Amino acid sequence: MKKILKIIFFIFFIFWEISSISYSFTFVVIGDRAGRPVKGIFEKNLSEIIKRKPDFIIQLGDILDNSSEEEYNFLRNLIKDVKNPIYFVPGNHDLKGDPKGEKFQAFTGRPLYYYFDYENSRFIILNNSSGKIGKEQMNWLVNILKNTDKKYKFVFMHQPIISPSFFFLFHKADPLESKELMRIFEEYKVNYVFSGHIHMYYRKVINGVTYVISGIGGARPYVSAEIDEGKPHFILLEVIDKGIKEELIRLSW
Repeated sequence: MKKILKIIFFIFFIFWEISSISYSFTFVVIGDRAGRPVKGIFEKNLSEIIKRKPDFIIQLGDILDNSSEEEYNFLRNLIKDVKNPIYFVPGNHDLKGDPKGEKFQAFTGRPLYYYFDYENSRFIILNNSSGKIGKEQMNWLVNILKNTDKKYKFVFMHQPIISPSFFFLFHKADPLESKELMRIFEEYKVNYVFSGHIHMYYRKVINGVTYVISGIGGARPYVSAEIDEGKPHFILLEVIDKGIKEELIRLSW
């Protein structure tokens, strides 16, 4: 009898471990390339990302400087050999000269805001390239957060709704809307909110929500390049049923 119980326990243990492993995946978040790009830095970051073989990549906006055809051709050439799916967040520079985002949507093959589910997680891409998302998108966001049974929720936008310091207050999104968004994220237990726009790295947990500003995918920093917050970087996240692991990978200039 004891032998049978041991076998049953062993089978249960193996099944539990396999179930946990089956929910494991990785993705990368990388910030601004443009808005004062530094030649070769985004390419260097991208090369390091590919080595880590993430399931997909999310770019936080300002991949372009002024949305010219020349830039789009450059971007097509830059990512032509990347096998990993890339999800682009619209930034203010991406829609410069393309206010309705028609060229941007044609290039990405996706609308300006949308969501997708992957394993046990929901990923929401917002369009606050102008500094606001507006009432229609706000209502859409609440509905998308309300109607999901996914364990983890990630939100991505270009302009941050928090500020690293008083000096950067004018770089953050609309303050009244930001306050409402933070309330929504807390109510629906969003795990992470990622943004770019401010060319630095900053991370803060507020009422259970982790806010990350990751703005140096290839852009010139707004802080000293000698400190960690001013170095080019990307973030590698591993998601498993038991939790989320994040690794900040910094590169030298």
